[in-house]
Amino acid sequence: MQFSITQLLSRRSYYTVPTSMNYWIIGTLVLSLISPIFYSKSIFARKSKPHKVTRLIVWLASIAGVLAVLHSNNVAGKIFAAIFLARATYLLVLAGLYGVGGASRLDRVCLGVGVLALVVYVVTGSGLLAISFGVLSDLIGYVPTFVKTWHEPSGESPTFFAIEGLASLLGVLAIWQLRVDIILPVYFVLCSVAVVVLIYRKRVGSVFKIRGATTMDAPQ
Repeated sequence: MQFSITQLLSRRSYYTVPTSMNYWIIGTLVLSLISPIFYSKSIFARKSKPHKVTRLIVWLASIAGVLAVLHSNNVAGKIFAAIFLARATYLLVLAGLYGVGGASRLDRVCLGVGVLALVVYVVTGSGLLAISFGVLSDLIGYVPTFVKTWHEPSGESPTFFAIEGLASLLGVLAIWQLRVDIILPVYFVLCSVAVVVLIYRKRVGSVFKIRGATTMDAPQ
């Protein structure tokens, strides 16, 4: 979730920041550092299989996040960007060792388009266009994960994505204004919810089927 935090912190000097916002940001950071622990445990147990293309694009995006605050005077933004780069690098290494994907045509197309969108993000620098391409890059990077999770729900960790979604929700609460940079954490909330839904879709479907059958069999 590197875009939301980096963009949020890089803009703090231009806005009046309420004290409560600092707590939301701290909560976002703590959750973002905790989530890889659960993901690592799931990966080492051979339960989760991260997609290599997704993790590569997220890693490239974290580099873009570092570049976005590199020449700013925002020390906190630089610290957060560095932490998320280290986090993304760690998850990329795990994906390289234990992950799947990277060889299919879909993977190559997503990687190419995702990198192109990321380049546009870096070139445009700031504003709605840059953030839109940042979201586009990340979304395209997650397409292989969506496809993989649809076919193999057990291959992802619901705990990891649930914590990621909660961290992004705290990012939304930190901004809580109709500003351009709120697009990013809102997108990450939706993205995390989508993965969790894909993981549990068969279980939810089974519950509804059972309830439907019970209703039909009930005496009239």
